[in-house]
Amino acid sequence: MSSLEELSSLAYSLGGEVAGQIIQARTQIHPAYFFGKGKLAEIKDKIRNDEVDAVLVDNPLSPKQTQNLEKLLECEVLDRTQVILEIFAQNARTSEAKLQIGLAQSEYLLPRLAGLWKHLDRERGGIGASRGTGEKQIEKDRQFLRQRITRFKSQLKRVEKERHTQKQRRSNCLLVSLIGYTNAGKSTIMNALTDSGLLVEDRLFATLDSTTRLLEEDSRPKVLLSDTVGFISNLPHELVAAFRSTLATVKDADLLLQIIDASGNIDEHLQTTAEVLADLDAASIPILKVFNKIDLISPTRLLMLEKLYPEAIFVSAMIGEKNRQEKITTFVEKLRKQILLFFDERMKTVTIRLDYQHSQQLANIYEWSRVDNIDYQDEGMFMTLTAIPGNLERLRHHLGSDFTEMR
Repeated sequence: MSSLEELSSLAYSLGGEVAGQIIQARTQIHPAYFFGKGKLAEIKDKIRNDEVDAVLVDNPLSPKQTQNLEKLLECEVLDRTQVILEIFAQNARTSEAKLQIGLAQSEYLLPRLAGLWKHLDRERGGIGASRGTGEKQIEKDRQFLRQRITRFKSQLKRVEKERHTQKQRRSNCLLVSLIGYTNAGKSTIMNALTDSGLLVEDRLFATLDSTTRLLEEDSRPKVLLSDTVGFISNLPHELVAAFRSTLATVKDADLLLQIIDASGNIDEHLQTTAEVLADLDAASIPILKVFNKIDLISPTRLLMLEKLYPEAIFVSAMIGEKNRQEKITTFVEKLRKQILLFFDERMKTVTIRLDYQHSQQLANIYEWSRVDNIDYQDEGMFMTLTAIPGNLERLRHHLGSDFTEMR
């Protein structure tokens, strides 16, 4: 998908209908209007002929450029950043997402206040005269936005503390984060793996809120899956900054399940994801690639992808009615098996002796490890445990001298 096609999809997500696309080939951006004189005339004709309500620009615009364009074109003008902000504002469901969007919108709006108050008359006067009505109002609004930004940041810090508490409670679990380009099918795969019933829509950024579910009740240690907001090329800086706390689940993950739309622009999507992971300091976390929507590509392309990515899994999460349940069960089991195999290969096995007087510690042992064997002898319980190195360290620290590790 080209950047302009992506903007069309963003417009659809916003509830709009695209009247047409206009491309400008210009060596230098016009500092006042972004577009050149001839292209502006073409845009004006399109607006008039098709009764266009808004113009979307697939580039960042300066506050002055937006102001000048709206005055000249006599309609609303939104750049790529503002379009994404509007979509996020529409789709935010949880209080945390609403706080993050409020912060991003306020930071985006702060340098653009002058254009909003351009219509107000300016008071005139001699030396020492007070500023005009517009300038006074701009200053009041700047103060209001700065206070709003401070309040949002303070509230988000409290949310981060709550998230840290949740993280400590889940410290004995393994965390898998689903990542990938927006609309790649993360929520659909999350639903299939965990029966979580998340919202699934064929729109960009249908999911904004991080959701965590248990992969399998009986696995030890427990494996948690977290869905995350989708990535997109040229993701506005304001949004990366605002959603950093939500995306922290990515940084804390033991494994990343990267969902890739097999029918999309794979190289660009992989590059975008890599850039976001680097920005989050999460580039070193192991990744299991899952190519979704293979029903939308030819057998030849599928064969090529399988050759290029031999370690990846290839699935179609949206399946027709024929043999639907059987196919879902097959790909879900394949995915679960790969996730659990990833962790099994990294686990360590130890044998311990637990004295009978410390049998109350069995609950912690079963919670943080898989008990492969238990042998009751006169000297105590001899147990063979398998767990990730981190959980074995937690057991050593928590139980202290209550158990003896056999060599």
